[in-house]
Amino acid sequence: MRSTLTRGATTALLPTLGMLVLAGCGGGDSSGSGTPSPSAPASTPTSTLPTNTPTPGAPNTGSPSNTADPSGETADVTITVTVANGKVNPSGATIKVKAGQTVLVTATSDAAEELHIHGYDKELELTPGKAASVKFTANMKGTFEVETHKSGKLVAKLVVS
Repeated sequence: MRSTLTRGATTALLPTLGMLVLAGCGGGDSSGSGTPSPSAPASTPTSTLPTNTPTPGAPNTGSPSNTADPSGETADVTITVTVANGKVNPSGATIKVKAGQTVLVTATSDAAEELHIHGYDKELELTPGKAASVKFTANMKGTFEVETHKSGKLVAKLVVS
């Protein structure tokens, strides 16, 4: 009988707990000082990728903020790349990152390919059906192309400010 009450009480409290967590995430300082309060997260990087219109079957790259790779790696910004049928996703997107943030690039391909992050000289050897990833700190300001080398496709432009 006790486990039924505990389970029922837990089920009833979960929505309330969820609302409290969400309410804490939206907070901010309205004093106009420009400095985030201790409970408010620092400004979050943005991407020009649409966040409300995902391509069916494609990974979501529209929310590059404090994300984790399935392997458990975390980074400030995650870029998920898919190479399939000779096309890349994202394709030419601009991804904004603040200097000092960590960037995690994960990629999968249906063909042997090489993914290169220019300027940072990071390369991923892509084997069909196997995920590959690289993590680095965006410590150089500028615009850096992420592209495939064998097919020469522009995946994204990493803009570090």
